[in-house]
Amino acid sequence: MNNLSFLFKYLKKELFSIILCIILSIITVLCVTFIPYFIGDSVDIISSYLNVNDIDLINWNPLYQNVLIICLLITILVIFQLLFDTLLGFFVERITVNLRVDLFNKINKVSIQYIDKQKKGDLISRIINDVDNLNTGLISGIRQFFSGVVQIIATISIMFYLNWILALVVILLTPFSFLLSYVIAKKSAKYYKKCNEYIGEGSGIFLEYINNIETVKSFNYGAKSFEKYEKTNSNLYKVGQKAQFVSSLVNPSSRLINNCIYAFVGTLGALLCVFSLNNNDNFLNTSMSIGMVTTFLQYSIQYAKPFDGITSCLSEIQNAFSSLTRIKNVFLTKDDFDEGKKHIQEKISDISFENIVFGYEKGQKIIKNFNLNVPYGKKIAIVGPTGCGKTTLINLLLRFYDPNSGEIKLNGISNLTYSKKSIRCHFGMVLQDTWIFNGTVFENIAYGKKDATLEEVKDACVRGNCLDFIERLGKGFDTIISEDSGLSAGQKQLICIARVMLLMPDIMILDEATSNIDTRTEMKITEAFKKLTDGKTSFIIAHRLSTIVSSDLILVMKDGEIIEMGNHKELILKKGFYYDLYNAQFSN
Repeated sequence: MNNLSFLFKYLKKELFSIILCIILSIITVLCVTFIPYFIGDSVDIISSYLNVNDIDLINWNPLYQNVLIICLLITILVIFQLLFDTLLGFFVERITVNLRVDLFNKINKVSIQYIDKQKKGDLISRIINDVDNLNTGLISGIRQFFSGVVQIIATISIMFYLNWILALVVILLTPFSFLLSYVIAKKSAKYYKKCNEYIGEGSGIFLEYINNIETVKSFNYGAKSFEKYEKTNSNLYKVGQKAQFVSSLVNPSSRLINNCIYAFVGTLGALLCVFSLNNNDNFLNTSMSIGMVTTFLQYSIQYAKPFDGITSCLSEIQNAFSSLTRIKNVFLTKDDFDEGKKHIQEKISDISFENIVFGYEKGQKIIKNFNLNVPYGKKIAIVGPTGCGKTTLINLLLRFYDPNSGEIKLNGISNLTYSKKSIRCHFGMVLQDTWIFNGTVFENIAYGKKDATLEEVKDACVRGNCLDFIERLGKGFDTIISEDSGLSAGQKQLICIARVMLLMPDIMILDEATSNIDTRTEMKITEAFKKLTDGKTSFIIAHRLSTIVSSDLILVMKDGEIIEMGNHKELILKKGFYYDLYNAQFSN
């Protein structure tokens, strides 16, 4: 799919507005085209009276009529040009709004794998900066294209009507200007592409800095962060300078050629006028008057004007197409939700991992020959050193990623048979990293259940042991909160836990879910989790081994493999890796 066919999908939705813009542009261009004609005719009228000695013998009515027509054409031109610009702005804004919405939805549909491989700041840059660039380029490009095409056709027609020799000269010489513009534009396109890449990179650095400002300040890393950003910004400056310099050559170069054409047409027109005045048979079957020369000079400017207009906004158009390519590439990414597949209607009563091998990169193996069967209702704890594959196992279970080889079966059927969306509906997750969005407490807890009532939310908060602190907030459940609203890490985690409590999923995943909570609160949360996971399958990833001693099965992982398996007592009796890990936490 090329850029134009991609853009056409949005343009065709505005077909009525585009047709109306074309009509308005035709009217404005016709006004622009006929004004020089009546100016030239007025010059001829005045020149015909030069030899009249008695001013009373002069009939001024034709001149008055021309002036009146010119004033009327200018009035119509101003009104319809205003309507054209307003309508153009409106429908281009609608296109960019729809594009932003679609881009946001697309990013919501792509795989976690795609998001992980992209720089977050670069994705933000595409949805903000690149769409803005496209907006600017569309307004500039469409305005020049609509009026330019009509103006070229109208001007050529009337020039041939007036004098075919001068018309032919203008048509033959003008393409040199367009050819020069094309060569320079092609050169500047690669610089604008690089500019957008550096903008995305700079946005990523800035976003990283803002999201981790406390860490940056505590380690006095501000100066180094600035150096990193300044380097990217310096690269952007250098490439941007080249892009602006190259693209800035277009307009003066094309204007130089067009001015040469103007001078040539003026000289040739004057010669034809002299021949016409001294040759009753007309030179080459053409006639030329002083007024016609005046008219033709204005038409030569009008004919070149669309080319000048395009070259003047060429940098914006090039930038827009560069941004359009970056936007289009997001849409070309495969969606994560494969809705054509089956939906899991019943509860997931059995989960099995069979010979699972997985690595995030080619040749890498984080999970190696992993085998496990999990009957319904069992509490499975996963422990091990950092990087052993605990969280990766959860990513595979939720189909954020799929195994390189092997198979995960749900109720005896490969999970690849089911759509990802239907699989994830059966899981609830509480992660170590909390996520609180800008909204009310009620909206944050009811995030996964749009039709949740206040009573249901309160009940979830009671079970999650967070109702007390919520009611102490300024407006209770109507209090506006965010990541930076002053809530403690533990309070944010409690809200996230209540969010899952509300859904009551079939299977629970707790990934270091109590790591940000003090010991006393942890005891309450652990009790709440027991109620939540009672009779349900649950996977618990924890470094605090005190939270998993009651698990039905503890998997001890190292280097992507299960090295020990059993309940707490069995593993302690083995006096192996788990035994050493447990004693390391609880020995004095």
